[in-house]
Amino acid sequence: MSQPDWGIFVYYRMDPEKVGNARWSALFADVERRTGVAGRLYGPAPDGRTWMEVYEPVPGANRSGFEKHLSAAVAEVGMEAVLAPGEYRHVEAFPRSKV
Repeated sequence: MSQPDWGIFVYYRMDPEKVGNARWSALFADVERRTGVAGRLYGPAPDGRTWMEVYEPVPGANRSGFEKHLSAAVAEVGMEAVLAPGEYRHVEAFPRSKV
């Protein structure tokens, strides 16, 4: 039986003064180069500070490898530096529903 595809959802609150420093294009390009999975950006949410990256479909057999590559790309691009004080990137993974 094959493993389902996954959606990886990453949300975080940014320091509004640092939004212009966020390197989403570089991050998405690095992740796609490493994994073949393209990312999309949503935000800001109505609070003006919450943003979300979505990566899908991530093949089930490659999910843990994808998350390692994503973490490496985040570090390389410096995305942690634009987060609001005390914030971190929340990563959630959901299998694609067959319903």
